[in-house]
Amino acid sequence: MAITRIYLDDEALRRAMAISGVETEQDAVNLALRFFSTHATPEDLSAPIHIRAATA
Repeated sequence: MAITRIYLDDEALRRAMAISGVETEQDAVNLALRFFSTHATPEDLSAPIHIRAATA
């Protein structure tokens, strides 16, 4: 497992932890990565996420 220093959206992290029930930030990030890598498709990434969210 790699150690990586990243800046996280605190509110998104808090929501992800509350929704998933995980107790650590590391578990929340790993869960989100697993979920994304399992469910995302190339079509999901045809437009940057911030653009899709603004038009949804």
